[in-house]
Amino acid sequence: MNAPHATHIVEGYLARLELALAGSDPARRAELLEDVRAHIAEARAALTEENDAALLAILDRLGDPATVAAGLAEDAPPSDIRDSRNARPIAASRWGLLEAGALLLTFFVWPVGVLLAWLSRSWDRQEKVVATLIGGMAFVIGFPLFAPVVGVVLGPIIGMLGGAAPVLVGTIGALPLASAVYLAVRLGRRGAAFAIA
Repeated sequence: MNAPHATHIVEGYLARLELALAGSDPARRAELLEDVRAHIAEARAALTEENDAALLAILDRLGDPATVAAGLAEDAPPSDIRDSRNARPIAASRWGLLEAGALLLTFFVWPVGVLLAWLSRSWDRQEKVVATLIGGMAFVIGFPLFAPVVGVVLGPIIGMLGGAAPVLVGTIGALPLASAVYLAVRLGRRGAAFAIA
């Protein structure tokens, strides 16, 4: 099933991208637009069910057209920058204070760090959900309101572990760090360049 507004969504995105590439060489601009169009077509072909939301998610993973244009217009050919999940070209991620704050605060003040990660366009939705779930487990386990439930579930496990119980508790406490490391690795694999913006 085709998305009801597929043509308008894709053509609108490509028109904004073409506008952002207006200052580049016309031949290079046409090549870049065709590369992005092919990437979108590949991603659409991989969908099990195409709808407007799935199509918008594909474009969201590509990024804002102005950001994509800045990444594609660099001297390196766009095929040098690849998404590790599907080996297709994507725009380089640029990150600044928002992303640095998300990484640091995800470890130290988990809810604020995750909120900053969700506000950033440097990670796609799947990466944000994974980071939220990893750190969220420690937050839920450590939240006083959930203590009775956590005590009932973890109490017998900790009792069985005996001397290894501090390792379990320490591991749970390190989950926000694991969340921050996951976000940093995902950002680093995209070839992100640190630029204070």
